[in-house]
Amino acid sequence: MPLSPARRLSLFVAAMTGGVMVAMIVEIMLARRGVEFTGALRGVLGGGSVRMHAALAWWAITGVAFVASFAIAIVMSRVSWLYFRSLRWVAAAALVLALASVGDLAPLSAPGAAAPQALATLSAMLAAMMMAWFGALFAVRH
Repeated sequence: MPLSPARRLSLFVAAMTGGVMVAMIVEIMLARRGVEFTGALRGVLGGGSVRMHAALAWWAITGVAFVASFAIAIVMSRVSWLYFRSLRWVAAAALVLALASVGDLAPLSAPGAAAPQALATLSAMLAAMMMAWFGALFAVRH
């Protein structure tokens, strides 16, 4: 069944938003474990393990965004949500509470490293958004 342009656009937006949200959760969990994106810049001069952890963080963020948006787009395009109206509100409330509890776990960066960390996180989220778009695109193409 072909999708209307408005439904297709809303599907892309919802899948991309979900993919980026899952990428943010993964970024927070990696930061709690001491893995940060700016380690790649320090690891170029210093050593291999810090560089490897930073590269794995980048791959984890983009990979999770792709897979999550792909799964969200597949489910949204294949399942009729007409009969699950009350369940949507319960799921949305559970999602908001879960994101609030995960967001509270984010560690603070060092005073001198706040600007590079913010730029690295912003660029990682832009890469995650691009990969989420690709995931949604591959899920609904005909």
